This record gives sequence, structure tokens and C-alpha cells, in this order.
Amino acid sequence: MSLSVTSGLRLPFAVWGPLAAASLFPVWCGWGQGVNLNDDAYITLTYAKNLAAGRGFVFNHPPPTFGTTTPLFALLVALLAALVRQVPVDVVAVWATVLAWLAAGWMFWVFRRVWHLDDRSACLVAVSVLLGGWAGPLGVLGSEVFLFHALLILALSLHLAGKAFPAGIVTGLLFLTRGEGVLVLGVMGLSLGYRRFVGSEGESEPEDWRDWGKYFLAHVGRLLAGFMLVLTVWAIYAYRTFGQVLPATLAAKRTQAALGWPSFTHELLTNWWRTWGGAGVGYPLLSVWWALVVVGLVTAFRRRLRWSVFPLWLVGYVGGYVALGVAGYWWYQVPVFLSLQVLFALGLVTCREMLERRFTRYGHRLGLAVAICGLAWILWPAARAVVLYDGDWRAASYRTLVAWLRVHARPTDRVAFHEVGYLGFYSEQRIVDLCGLTTPEVLPHFARRDLTWPLRTLLPEWYVASPTWDILPALREGGWLDRYYRRVAALPAPDGGQLQIFQRFDPPESQVNTHADVDAGLFALSE
Repeated sequence: MSLSVTSGLRLPFAVWGPLAAASLFPVWCGWGQGVNLNDDAYITLTYAKNLAAGRGFVFNHPPPTFGTTTPLFALLVALLAALVRQVPVDVVAVWATVLAWLAAGWMFWVFRRVWHLDDRSACLVAVSVLLGGWAGPLGVLGSEVFLFHALLILALSLHLAGKAFPAGIVTGLLFLTRGEGVLVLGVMGLSLGYRRFVGSEGESEPEDWRDWGKYFLAHVGRLLAGFMLVLTVWAIYAYRTFGQVLPATLAAKRTQAALGWPSFTHELLTNWWRTWGGAGVGYPLLSVWWALVVVGLVTAFRRRLRWSVFPLWLVGYVGGYVALGVAGYWWYQVPVFLSLQVLFALGLVTCREMLERRFTRYGHRLGLAVAICGLAWILWPAARAVVLYDGDWRAASYRTLVAWLRVHARPTDRVAFHEVGYLGFYSEQRIVDLCGLTTPEVLPHFARRDLTWPLRTLLPEWYVASPTWDILPALREGGWLDRYYRRVAALPAPDGGQLQIFQRFDPPESQVNTHADVDAGLFALSE
């Protein structure tokens, strides 16, 4: 059976009305989130800021470094920011991700025939994705999460439509958005085999095993060709720019877990899943959301085999992160939640169709009521989270730190700190990343748990000590810190302690002016 990818784009009001209304929710989220983004998001946006300004792929100063896991998002935001120079880069990033969120939802309508959905079911899935994109109490707009989700849906849709080469190209872009995108190639191959073994579901693949084997190899070959085209172009650019093709962040994330940071596995099994899907009845799993996710999961493997790509992707994503043993950054949960949200939507479609088949007289009304209740169930906790969200809890403290450095530090000075997003984006100083993400020479020593190496060896002009990354005792051993640095200021830390600012000994004329007029509650401590 031949399938048109987008057959019939004229929308009746019963379809475009709900889609248009649901599309307002991501826009409202973008408006309400503001620009106190997560500190890690600002690492990527620092690269975007410098790219847009024509300074290259640098973290404020040469040489170029590959300190972001999402080069495609950095390049995309840089391009948009260069086109609309009057708009701040972080605002551009927020609204770019709003557009990606909208695209993720609308693609289920555009590719509804590929996913074997009638118009009403496609509308219901699209609306579910549009209303259910806010994961837990924290915001991810301004980061690569929704771009990854939109590209994932597009790649899978093209794959299921038999357009393997374009699907491979999109998968290559997915890989440049986050490295785990490469796993989608395996998901696509497994889905072809699963649909062949379990049932054809009206597919157009050859029935003879030998013919199917040729079809499989040709399809996978075109997927790989498209993927390798993107990877080759990127590899040429990256190797010439950075001397490496992959970001040097994996070692840092694994070392953080080894140093005692909660792992991805621990956070997923003990904390994250409890916040998904709204309230439960005495236990988080006993909720409408989880029940419909299970219905969608069963449907994907039993009746709508094309949808099995989402649970297969979940297995690959979670399994990959568990095997790598990385630290559990909270946004690592979002791809899991968004894919489960798609299964929730499929479960909602299944329940509506079952009611309409079983109750011929009132089935349509019952199905509509179930759909409305299900959508309201996911909308309420998401809307409440947006209203309560006040940005990154560290934002006020780090903005104060940046304001202090603007007054007291020279643009060419080096500032050492362990969280470098706000520092890099809002300042022009050279940032020494104590975790090594944006300062690659630190990484080998960080991996060996030599946390003081950046200060003892690089001797940056400024060092900011934080209660959450306390290496002061190690620096004071043998009186080393007092020989090279003096404390010149203390500012409020995010957790209520102090960010202690140390300056390296310099000639008197270049030392900090402790009497400068600084607002925003800044205060300096003369030694």
C-alpha cells in the first residue's frame, strides 16, 4: 500500500481550532519562562553569542573549543541572532525552541497518514504533544531539548514513509543536536525487523524473505548514506576548527558521577519519574497518565507497530545513559518524558477508538469526553509548573557575580569557576572551567580527580570559590593559596552561603578597587 506523506492539508475547523488553541500553550510557556535560563544552557549560548558576533566558535576568547554537546543548536541560534541583532541571543534561543516545540506537535498532523492516523486521531496526538511538553517543575526552553524532539519525530516520520536518505540526513542533524541521536539509526533498523516478524500492518515491504532482505539492506544503506553526508561535512569543519570531531564532555560527566554526584540511573529510578503525569492515587504510578502510557505501549507493540519506534527509542536512550554511568543532570529526563507523552497520546487515541466501536450510540460523545479529560489532566500540572517557575535558582547570584566582575576585572583576565554558563554569556572575560567542559586542557586532570590543577598550573587572575565546589582546603595545603591569592570580595551564593572571590597577586595599579560604586547589593571585603 502506497502512503502519501501529507495527503490533504486543508483543515476543517474541528481540526485547526483545537490545534491552533493548543499551539498557544508553548507560546505562553515561552512568554512566561523569561530568560533566567539554566546555567548549562548558557554554555551553548555563549558559543552562539560569539558566533553571531563573528568571533568564531570560541568561549569569549580564542582558541576555539568544543565545549557544548549541541553544536547544531549553537549554530542555529547564532544564525538567527545574526539576522535579528537587536534581539538578545537568549531570547532568540527561547523562541527558537518554542518553534521547535510547535513543529514537534504539528508534524503528527502533517505525517498523519504515515503514522496510520485518521484526522481526529492525528489532531488528538498533535494536541497532546503541544500541551504536554513541560516536564516537571523546571523549564527547558532555550536549550536543545525541543529541537532534538522535533528532529526525532521528523526522522522517524521520514523513515516510516520510506524516505530513507532524507531520514538519514535528519538523523545526522539529530546527532549534532545531541550525540545520542545516533541511536536512532539502530531504532530504525530494529523497527523494520520487528514489523516484519510480528506483522506487515499493511506495509508495502516485499513478502518474500529474500526480497525483503534486499529491501532492508537498501533502506539501511540509504539511511547511513544520509547520516554520513552530514557527519562528513561536520567532521571536516570540526577537525579543522577544534582538532576533534566529538565534544570532550563525556569524560567530565562520568567523572562527576565518580566524584559522588547522583547518577542518571539513581535520579531516574528515585526522583524524576515521580513528577511525571500529575497526581496519582496514593502512589505516583496510580495515575491516569501512567495508565494511558501503558495502553499506548501495548498498542504500539500489538496493533500499531509503526509506533514501536518510540518504546524502542526509550530503551536505547535509557540503556545508553545507564551504560555510560554519567551524572544525572535533571534535563536528561526530558527526552524520556516527551517520548512517554507520545505513548500517552497513543493510549488516548486507543481509548477513544475503543469507546466509539463498542458504544455505537453514545461512543462518539464518550470518546470526546475521555479525550478532553485526558488533555485536561496533562495541561493542569504543566500550566501550574509554568506559573510557579521563576527561572534558574542560581540566576540572581550569578548575575550579581557577573556585575561585580564587569567593574573589577579586565576583559582579558581569566576567571576560574565550576559553573561557567552565566559567567561566559554575560561577561567578556576568559573563563577557566574547573570541570573542563570549555577548558579542554583541564579534562585529563579532572578525570584523575586532580581538582586543583587549573588553579595551581594556569594561575588565573581570579578564582571564585563556591560552597557547592569546595576545594579551598586542598588549595590551602602548604600555604599555597595565601602565596598566590588574596580574598577581595564575598557575594551571596545561590544556596545561602558565600561566593568568595580571590584575586591573584598583581602590581598595585592593577589590583581590585574595593571602593568602586557597585549596585545590586554587591560588597567588597578589604584584606
